[in-house]
Amino acid sequence: MILAATTIPLSSCTTTSDGFRRQSQSITARSGVRTLVAKNWHIDDDCRHIDYPAIDIVEQPKHGRLEIVHEPLFPKLVGKVSKCETTKVNGVVGYYTADKGYTGSDRLVIRSPYEEGKTEEGVLSVTVVK
Repeated sequence: MILAATTIPLSSCTTTSDGFRRQSQSITARSGVRTLVAKNWHIDDDCRHIDYPAIDIVEQPKHGRLEIVHEPLFPKLVGKVSKCETTKVNGVVGYYTADKGYTGSDRLVIRSPYEEGKTEEGVLSVTVVK
């Protein structure tokens, strides 16, 4: 069994259709500060890394940058596989950094697999503060 998940911090509004899920979320980020906005992983039942899943940037932020990196992370899972939450696994992480000195609104859109053959699109509205 392959376990894959995309998580974007904070609560959200989710819409779903056949094999496609869209989450719209809002966060607050500090100007010039690197902020975690998404993480994704593919692991097996024994919490072993399978591969690095894709996180595709659909829309770049206009007042900052989105950085996608490979790094160890703790997966957030439910059910019998929640045992993996305490095991660091290799994954893909997205970080948003607003332009230094910028305050106001920004937006970015990413797309990633979240289950076998399914895709999730995350629309993130960012309020940037000092």
